[in-house]
Amino acid sequence: MVSLLLQGMESKSYINFNGNIFEAGEPAVSSSNRAFRYGDALFETIRLMNGEILYLEKHLARLAGGMKYLGMNEHADLNFHNLYLMIRHLDQVNQLKGNGRIRLQVFRNDGGFYRPFTNEVSYLVEAEPLVLKRYTLNEKGLRMDVFGEVKKPHEYLSGLKTSSALTYVLAQLYRKRNFLDDCFLLNASGRIAEAISSNVFVLQNGVLKSPPASEGGVQGIMRDVVMEMCRESMQIQVREHQLTAEELLGADEIFLTDVINGIRWVGAFRQKRYFNNFSRQLLDELVSMEERKHSA
Repeated sequence: MVSLLLQGMESKSYINFNGNIFEAGEPAVSSSNRAFRYGDALFETIRLMNGEILYLEKHLARLAGGMKYLGMNEHADLNFHNLYLMIRHLDQVNQLKGNGRIRLQVFRNDGGFYRPFTNEVSYLVEAEPLVLKRYTLNEKGLRMDVFGEVKKPHEYLSGLKTSSALTYVLAQLYRKRNFLDDCFLLNASGRIAEAISSNVFVLQNGVLKSPPASEGGVQGIMRDVVMEMCRESMQIQVREHQLTAEELLGADEIFLTDVINGIRWVGAFRQKRYFNNFSRQLLDELVSMEERKHSA
């Protein structure tokens, strides 16, 4: 983790490994770590914003579902109360000032080759600073295209946030080579699964659409929050719908969702240009909802 420069002085950064605090630069895992060897790990990226840990219960529920599917045993430390205290402590010792990105990684303990010796797990919590104290819409719309060199299978495993992330690494390299801001990832059927680290929404004729879990994308926490908010608070019709590149070209608006950035609007896909009227309205509602929740 990169050291932070605070008030002109170099500040140490710390991590939490199995309940113990280490300097971030110190080795915490062995060369036989199963996350390193086999990608036998899950992770959650959690947003600390203006002193609030957003959607922690939702993150823990998704993590528990993934661990159960992979045959990992539960860990006594990984409950709401304990993780809340861990994040608060890292917020203090890393001097995040209430704004940061938290990465919680859970991996099966060392031993075995493909077949593990044990299903017991360890965990690692990292924290790095972020500047913004609230979700803010990007001023310039994202320029996007399709990354089709590697396609995601549409099966349950594809929807888990595992450490096996080569598809996303290659998509980022493609994005950089082509001077893009993000990419749409395809599934094995050639349809839109997700973006590199976000879920995809399109607005067309007043209906909001997003690919269902069966399309191979990770079902994001912010995706669920946006869909629930649109249905209950904004009375917007929402559908889980298979999306093709052609349908993106017919959309009125396209935007991406993730817990770190909130909502980002797409300004260009191939020859099509888009506006952000609904995206802006949606972000305003999201910010208002969070402010009401935390002031109650």
